[in-house]
Amino acid sequence: MHRTNAHWGGRLSASARGLAATVALGLTLTLGGLTLATPRPALAAPGAMGAVAAAGVDGVAAGNAAIASVDLSGTWGFTPAGRAATTIAVPGGGWYKQGFTTVNEAVYSRSITVPESGQPQSTWIEFGAVNHQATLSVDGRVVATQTTAFTPSNFDISAYAAPGTTHTITVNVKGRGALKASNGRYLVPDAATWSEAVPQGIFGSAFLRVYPAVYVSDTFVRTSVANKTLTYDVTVRNTSGSSRSVTLTGSLSSRNGTAFSYPELPSRTVTVAARSTAVVTVGPVAWNLDSTSYWWPNVPYRSGYRAQLHGLAVHAVTDDGRTSDAEYRFGFREATQNGDYYYLNGVRVNFRGDNLQGADYDRINNGGKGDAYHTLPGFLPPSSGNGGWPQAVDNYQRLNYNVVRIHQEPGSPYMLDVADEMGLMIIDEVAIRGSQSSQEWKESVGHDNMVNHARALVLRDRNHPAIIRWSQNNEPNQSGQDSEQFEKELYAAMNGADGTRPIIVEVGVGGNVSLYPGMTYANFAVIPHYVDGFGRYGEGLITVNGRPDGEGEYIWPACNNKQGFEWFATATLAKRGKGATDLRPYTLLSAWASVVPGVRTTDFTPEEGGHPIYGVDNLPDPWSNPQIQRVQAAFNPVAAVDLPYWSASGNSDSNGTFPLPQAVPSYARNATVTRTITVFNDDFTDTSVGFTWTARLDSPTGAVVASGNTT
Repeated sequence: MHRTNAHWGGRLSASARGLAATVALGLTLTLGGLTLATPRPALAAPGAMGAVAAAGVDGVAAGNAAIASVDLSGTWGFTPAGRAATTIAVPGGGWYKQGFTTVNEAVYSRSITVPESGQPQSTWIEFGAVNHQATLSVDGRVVATQTTAFTPSNFDISAYAAPGTTHTITVNVKGRGALKASNGRYLVPDAATWSEAVPQGIFGSAFLRVYPAVYVSDTFVRTSVANKTLTYDVTVRNTSGSSRSVTLTGSLSSRNGTAFSYPELPSRTVTVAARSTAVVTVGPVAWNLDSTSYWWPNVPYRSGYRAQLHGLAVHAVTDDGRTSDAEYRFGFREATQNGDYYYLNGVRVNFRGDNLQGADYDRINNGGKGDAYHTLPGFLPPSSGNGGWPQAVDNYQRLNYNVVRIHQEPGSPYMLDVADEMGLMIIDEVAIRGSQSSQEWKESVGHDNMVNHARALVLRDRNHPAIIRWSQNNEPNQSGQDSEQFEKELYAAMNGADGTRPIIVEVGVGGNVSLYPGMTYANFAVIPHYVDGFGRYGEGLITVNGRPDGEGEYIWPACNNKQGFEWFATATLAKRGKGATDLRPYTLLSAWASVVPGVRTTDFTPEEGGHPIYGVDNLPDPWSNPQIQRVQAAFNPVAAVDLPYWSASGNSDSNGTFPLPQAVPSYARNATVTRTITVFNDDFTDTSVGFTWTARLDSPTGAVVASGNTT
C-alpha cells in the first residue's frame, strides 16, 4: 500500500472562450493489466461494477457437536411483570419488537421433551442472544442465572431433565430497564441508550441440544502467514462422573471447491477429569500452501467474488469408544499492527469504510420496531424482491468500502458469515458506549458485566476471518467514568480470548489519543472521532508516532444532507492524501439508507433527526448518482488525484456541488502549468500502476492540450 506523485507541466494556448482557461485532467490507471475506468471529475477508479451475485452465499460458518437438536422457536408462554399471562413468539425479535414496549421484566415458559440418545449424554438449553439477565428453571428448580448482551446464553440442564422425560422450563428475563444502578445508569452494555427499540428479551435462536457426555465444545483456529503455520485449540468438556482419556484427530477441506494439498494434522491425547474441561493445542502445523489459499478481501471490487475458506473437522474418541465430531470454518489469514500501519497477510492495508449503526434500523416498523439484524429483510438471506445482507455487502464493496465497523449493536452470526464469504473486513465492536454516560462501569456489578461482555463477544466471533480488529469501547472519554485501568481490563479480556488481532478504543470529540499512556501494547491503538468538530468539513489528522493514524467518525450530524454527503468523498480523500490508515465517515445510512436493501427514506428517524437523503423510494439506480460516484472514486483502492484541486471544492455547497466553479483555477494564455497528481495503490497484490493522463481546456470534453503516461 503506498502513494506516489506524478507531475505534468505544459504551456497552454488560448481557449475558445478567451485569454484564460481552466484545465480538466482525464486519468486512466491500469493495475496488473486491468484497466480501471475513471469517473469525472473524481479522478479515481471505481473498478468493475457488475450486478451482485448473491447465489452461493450460504451464511453458515460451522456446525457443532450435538447429536440431537430440537428447535424451540415458536410460541411460548409470556408473563410480563405485574401483568396477565399471554403468549409471545421466540425469538421474534424480542419483546419490544412484538409490542411489549413498556416491559422491563418477564417470564417465558414452555414444555420440552429431552431426546434419548442411547448413550451417556449432556443436555443443554441454548439461546443465541438474550438481553439481558436470564434465570432458567426446570419445573420450578433454578438451574442458573446468566447476564449477557447480544451474545449466547447456554444452560446445562442435565441434572434436571433425564433423557426421554418431559418438563416445563421457565426463563425469567430482565431487560435493561430492570438492571439499573442507584444512579440510574444501566448495569449492562445496552449498546444504544438513545434508541427505544434496542432488542430486549430472547431475540436470538433457541435450541435444546444433546451432546455426548464427553464432547468437543469449542475450537479456536489460529493461522500465521508470517510463519506459515496452522494451530488450533480444542476445548473438550467431560460432563461424566469419571475421568476420561480422549484422543483428538483432525482433517482439512476446502469450503470453496478449490482443491489444495492440505497438511496432515497430528493426533493428540488428553486426560479430562470428571466434570471439567481441558484445552488441547494442536500444532503449529506447517502450512505449505501458496497465497491463493489465504483469505483476501474483495479489493479491488469484483462482482461475485468469494473469499477462500477452509473447513476443520475435529474428531474425538474417548477411552470407552464414544465419539464426538465438530466442524469449523476458517480463513487462513493474519491481521497485524506494526508501528504506524496495519497489515493483512504481510501486506499493508489502509481501511476505508463505514460505521453501521444497527440501532437506527431498529427504528423501522417492520411488523413492529426492533432487532433489525434478525428481522429486517435487508439483514437476512436474500428473499423475494430483496437481495438481503449479501446485497448490502456488495453495495459496500461496490462503493469501494473495504471495512465496516459494526457499531454499538454487535452483528448477527449470519452477517459475519456473509462477510467471511464475500471478503468484507469487519471491525467487531462491543455494546459498551461512553456517550450519554448511560452505562455503569465503576460499580462492581456493572463493571463485571462490561468486561464479561467484551470477553463473550470475542469467544463468539473469533473464528471469523472477516473480523480484522476488535473495538473495545466507543467514546469512553465522554462517560465521566473512564479510566486506564478499566480499559486495560477490557483489553485483557478481549486479547486474552484471542490474541491474533489488533484492538482499538475509539475516543469521542476532543481528539485526545494519549488518554492511556500505560497501554503500550503492540496491537493496541486509540482512534479519534471528530477531529475537525461535529458536522464540519475538515482535513485534520492527528498523528501519533508508532501508532496507526486515522479517524473513526467524522461529518455527523451533517451526514443527512447533500453537502455533508459530499464530504464523505472530499474529506476522506483529503485525509487519505495525508497518510491516514483508517477512515470511516459517520454514517452512511443517514445519506443512503438503502445501502441496506429495501429501506426507504421515510422508514426511520436517524439518531441526529430528520431523514436520510436517499433510499429505495427516491434512488432506484444508486450507481448513476453523482454523489455516490464521487464516494466510489474517493474510496477507490487505486486512485489518481490532483489533491489541491479536489480540496479547493471540498466544502462544496448545500447542493453537494463538485467541483465548485469559483474554486476551479484559471490560467493566462501561454502560461506554464505544473500539477502534482497523487497516485494511491491500496491493492493487495500488484505494485505497478500504469498512469495515463490527458489535460483538456475548460471541461472534461474540451480540446486536448497535453497528455502523457507513466508507470
